Amino acid sequence: MVIEFAIDHYNRFLALCDPVSREYEILKNGLVIRRAKDGDGHERVVEIFAELRDAHLLLALANKICPVAAPAITKAMSLARYV
Repeated sequence: MVIEFAIDHYNRFLALCDPVSREYEILKNGLVIRRAKDGDGHERVVEIFAELRDAHLLLALANKICPVAAPAITKAMSLARYV
């Protein structure tokens, strides 16, 4: 699945992770992309490619240390179930 974070949420979550953790390993491989915004202009987001089990790890940690990142993970997990 693809988890899409606002860049500031991603940066905050990554900064709070233990650098030797599995969660950090998953997050550090994020891709910053630039895409068209609704209406006018562009926005930058970070895409993380993750298996469902890794998304569960990220969600559990986000709920503990960075709650602003949790909705992006929850959204990706809910969308992945219908693909």
